[in-house]
Amino acid sequence: MAEVITATTIKPKPTGWFRKWLNRPGTAFFGFISLWLAGIILLQIFPLTTALVLSFTNFNGFNLEAASFIGWSNYAEAFKSPDAWFSMGQTLLYCFLSIPLSILLALGLAILLNQKMAGRGIYRTAFYLPTMVPIGATALIFKAILDSNTGFLNLFISIFRPGTVINWITDYGIFCLALMSIWACGARMVIFLAGLQGIPEEYHEAAMIDGANKWQVFRHVTWPLLTPITYFQCMLAIIEGLQMFIQAAVLNQSRETTTIWNPSHSLLVYPGYALQQMMSSQRFGYGLALIWILFIIVLIISLTISKTSKYWVYYAVEQEGGAKKNE
Repeated sequence: MAEVITATTIKPKPTGWFRKWLNRPGTAFFGFISLWLAGIILLQIFPLTTALVLSFTNFNGFNLEAASFIGWSNYAEAFKSPDAWFSMGQTLLYCFLSIPLSILLALGLAILLNQKMAGRGIYRTAFYLPTMVPIGATALIFKAILDSNTGFLNLFISIFRPGTVINWITDYGIFCLALMSIWACGARMVIFLAGLQGIPEEYHEAAMIDGANKWQVFRHVTWPLLTPITYFQCMLAIIEGLQMFIQAAVLNQSRETTTIWNPSHSLLVYPGYALQQMMSSQRFGYGLALIWILFIIVLIISLTISKTSKYWVYYAVEQEGGAKKNE
């Protein structure tokens, strides 16, 4: 029996602008990325825009209705503040100490652990383990070692020089933070190790057949092929170093006070100073201005390294922008 086709059994096809929109090539693409795009807008673009607007106000963090527009006053005050300059100097000093030393140490360990030796896997695991320790726990470990009263380092020194008390954290806080960063260089070591293992052994053998010694092989073969990885490591290290705060906050904790908003002078890093202004001083607008200044500094440094990379980063294939390449 033939089916009776009625008006209700026929599904209307989309017509007009809606049909054209469904048939467009980009419709499926935007449909697939819609959730990701909504997350980017709600969790990144909107907070950043809000923070930028509030940085031009005297918002105290509680009463938004009482906030008023004050223009560039927060940014002008940031450039005039001695504490802001001091904290930025401390942060830059930390970067200058920790980044080159940690990268050089990671590269040296990677070269050593790339050699054929007994127990090589055990050594690799041992040097990588500090990276697995959470940042807060790492700071607590170093606090237990460097504490002026009960620290293991002072107890060890007192064996040879009784009565000697060195305030490592109070007087040499930024150096303690740099030491902490160098101790946890296992992740950088693994990346360099992967880069070394990606270099064909034939390159080294050809250079040695031509009469090159080990240093010349490293200088003219290994190092040029590792420069893209070094560039990647430097970019990440600079971004992480300029935003370093948790380690300084944990080291600053003491038995008398557990607040993290008032770091000692030697541990006053730039993100900590901005957070102190927002939370303790209730100067939310001024703190956001400090954070945006840090964002601009990170952006300038990153762009400078990216633009100058064509003079020292070597690629096996041609790169856009005139980057040097290995033949």
